[in-house]
Amino acid sequence: MASALPLVGVPGAMQRRLAAIVLVGQAPVMVFGALAIWGLASSQGDERANLYLGGGIAVSVLCVLAAGLLRRPIGVSLGWMVQLATILLALLAPVAIIVGVIFGGLWITALIQGHKMDGLTARYAASQQASGSTSAH
Repeated sequence: MASALPLVGVPGAMQRRLAAIVLVGQAPVMVFGALAIWGLASSQGDERANLYLGGGIAVSVLCVLAAGLLRRPIGVSLGWMVQLATILLALLAPVAIIVGVIFGGLWITALIQGHKMDGLTARYAASQQASGSTSAH
């Protein structure tokens, strides 16, 4: 069985599902957050407003891409990069650290709990197979 916190490789079925939920949920938050920061920065004449918008949209696209690639070895690595990029956006807009910490925590929780669920499913399937093969009909 794979590690509870994989950095590369293809995670188990529940790890993939929970991780994809986190990434797909993170995508619109990043877009709307980028739009809000862009609007505030534009209204204050900040020349970096378009950089904020572009960064948020880029991370949002990476979220969706990573969610779609979780069945491939690069998917989990890209998911970790998305979490890192979200936290790094705090260098541009400090409020992004809140989003980074929340979704980073959800990402780690999804991987750990998904790993546990995959283990429970495997044990249940093994017990059903063992009890089915020993019972006479």
